[in-house]
Amino acid sequence: MAEGWLVRAGVRLHYFEWGGEGEEPALLLLHGLSSNARIWERVAAHLRGRAVALDQRGHGRSDRPSDGYGSDELAEDAAQLIRHLGLERPLVVGHSWGAAIALQLAGTRPDLASGVALVDGPLAAVSSEMTWEEMARRMQPPLPTYRDLDEAVSTVRDALGEAWGEDLVPFVEAGLVRSPTGWAPTLTAAVREQILRQLYRFRPEELLPKVAGPILVAAAGRLWPGAPPAMVDWRRRSVDAMRELRADARVRYYDSSHDIPLIRPQELAADLDRTALAAGLWSVAREARALTRGLDWDRHIHGGEGGWNARELLAHLSSTQAALPAVVSAPAGEGGGRSFDPDRWNAGQVRRRRDRSPEDLVEEMLEGSRQLQAALMDADLDCPAAIGPYAGQPLRTALERMLQHQRGHLAELKAAASARP
Repeated sequence: MAEGWLVRAGVRLHYFEWGGEGEEPALLLLHGLSSNARIWERVAAHLRGRAVALDQRGHGRSDRPSDGYGSDELAEDAAQLIRHLGLERPLVVGHSWGAAIALQLAGTRPDLASGVALVDGPLAAVSSEMTWEEMARRMQPPLPTYRDLDEAVSTVRDALGEAWGEDLVPFVEAGLVRSPTGWAPTLTAAVREQILRQLYRFRPEELLPKVAGPILVAAAGRLWPGAPPAMVDWRRRSVDAMRELRADARVRYYDSSHDIPLIRPQELAADLDRTALAAGLWSVAREARALTRGLDWDRHIHGGEGGWNARELLAHLSSTQAALPAVVSAPAGEGGGRSFDPDRWNAGQVRRRRDRSPEDLVEEMLEGSRQLQAALMDADLDCPAAIGPYAGQPLRTALERMLQHQRGHLAELKAAASARP
């Protein structure tokens, strides 16, 4: 684990970074209210790709200004980190309040986010269910102070129960600062109220349709003891409303209370890896759509004279992407030992699509990406792929190679588009 700093608008922001392998997009991890970036350490240990966790302003080791906690301002902090590290379009992951910031970024800056994962965060406007006074009473209790670090650790240990481990001591410490009377949270009551007022006004339903990539909703299967029945009902209705806006969104419930990154890190990491793979292929379709205007579709750009023209190359991209859900879902042994002839398969698929418009081909790519995410959520990425050109290799490896393959052909289309008069 490495760490670094950046400065935006005079505020010094701290982050952690974990290296990784694989072709899928990087992950940008945003913690919740009164938490810090170290909440992601357990998850990062199981991730395959590159991941970066930001200490949002007022939290962890980042600066603690007295204002500047609007959702736009916080999303721009995250956007600056993406640019600072050259993450291109990461999958943006947010826990609790951090999910609201992740959705704000993904919904308003689709050029910077390949998708979003909302980990037990708001899916509907809180203001539609309760008054500000009710929310403040529930979520703004007196902030704790501790005589020493041991007392703070003991409090978190008791709250987490079996999920506690000594590896979480640095997480507990990162959420505290020394005060005249002992140890206190980095977030002051005044700043916490600013953030809660923003959260009260937050409207996820306006942003969900604007996310240009897959959406994962990672929800706690257990509420806190004594949670009112009205809260249970609201959560159910929020998920239903979200599905009406984004039928392609995937919902996963975990045998966990709110702090899923601490309690179910391996399961969450696996679902984030799956979503990142889908996001990578979705991004190929999104970038291909940007090329559909003005490109000479009859120009040969692949394989020399007699090879594919631009339309045929796009048809190959489209057919490949449309086939991936079947590659993921095929039961082991379905290939039956038969050899796969990629040239023959590709020629047949391209021939069937020869008369389709570029716009239709791109839409087929996008639909393939949506179906791929659905198939991936139930897939074992370590099992061998049963069909396709990489049959016999671990499914994760096969998909990463297909993503690399798709990006190579996309680069050919981009080169042709940039070379046109």
